[in-house]
Amino acid sequence: MRYNLEKRNRFAMRTLDAFSSTMFDLLETKSFETIMVSELCSLSNYPRATFYNYFEDKYDLLEYCWDILKSKVRLYDFKDLETDHRIYEVFGRIYDFFEQRQERLFRILVHNSLEGELYTRFKQYVKVQILEIMDTIDFSDHNGLPNRLWAEHYCNTILLVLEHSFLKEQRIDKETAVSYLRILLQK
Repeated sequence: MRYNLEKRNRFAMRTLDAFSSTMFDLLETKSFETIMVSELCSLSNYPRATFYNYFEDKYDLLEYCWDILKSKVRLYDFKDLETDHRIYEVFGRIYDFFEQRQERLFRILVHNSLEGELYTRFKQYVKVQILEIMDTIDFSDHNGLPNRLWAEHYCNTILLVLEHSFLKEQRIDKETAVSYLRILLQK
């Protein structure tokens, strides 16, 4: 991202909000691959030069959009929780976020398949965020396997259950999803 978020002011925030809101709105009507910077600028009422003052390209804007979602999910402040609580708190926060926004999520998925670039980038972003949290857990008492292996296992399992809960076949309620997670993680 070209713009330094540490130097936010109300004008910059208004501009960033306009571009990110427009991106989310467009994703409900078309695939990410077909969204053009010129279209984002036109619908946001900003010139292309302004867009490029803030972002490298539409992928950079998408990354900023993921950061917005991350702050809404509150994926931070887990260090004080015990390992098991941390895992289920991460899962619960992401699940609740999806559940509260499932109508918008489904409108976006109508135009963006699970094999498409949007979902691939989203999954990659979420995986990095969950891995950062899982990397803070000491798994040394888990059969001597490397910590990073356990972190990736937990991360992938969380993503699998979330995907199954919201994106595959029939939606699964939170209680059932947590029970699936417990069974898969054997906890």
